[in-house]
Amino acid sequence: MKRRSLLLGSALALGGCFDRPWYEENPGQKAFLDGLQVLAKPALASNNPLRLEEAVKQSLALAAQVGTFTDWQGILRTIEGNAQKMAISVDIGPQVSLYAFNDWTLAMAGAVAEFFSTRSRDSAPPGLSDQAVAALKTFRLGERVTVSGRMGEIAGSGLFDLSTLFGKSDADNRQFLQVPRFVARVDALAAAKKK
Repeated sequence: MKRRSLLLGSALALGGCFDRPWYEENPGQKAFLDGLQVLAKPALASNNPLRLEEAVKQSLALAAQVGTFTDWQGILRTIEGNAQKMAISVDIGPQVSLYAFNDWTLAMAGAVAEFFSTRSRDSAPPGLSDQAVAALKTFRLGERVTVSGRMGEIAGSGLFDLSTLFGKSDADNRQFLQVPRFVARVDALAAAKKK
């Protein structure tokens, strides 16, 4: 009897080893994370500042190509501020996170920058939809969630990025490739269903 329970327990434990990680459940999310890894590994191994810089540019271009994403799996890591000035961080893979915020101070700075821009004069959307803000009130930090939204579409999206003028250091590029953090507009958040 003990032998059977030992065998059954071992089989169950080994069966759990072959499950896919949560961040590989959505094919679009898996493709994005695999693409980031393909770009980062050779650049980090090269120790060449020019390759690091190029890998960062390509990673940002990859995020821009993703555009709209639906039902990505994540873990809610931080909620900061209040309902009007909120910032959240959601881990969407190993050491990869999305960052969304509703900071109207930044939105105003973006509006000032857009004043000098030739782009549309429409105000930038908030980084978190009203539905996402309402859903956040029901979650705990560390809880697994599904996230839907759009990469790069944020409050203050017209904000002028001074790093494009002055460049980023080799250390900044290396840190981004090791632990990338992407700005996104979050339209929907829901509790992830365990399989």
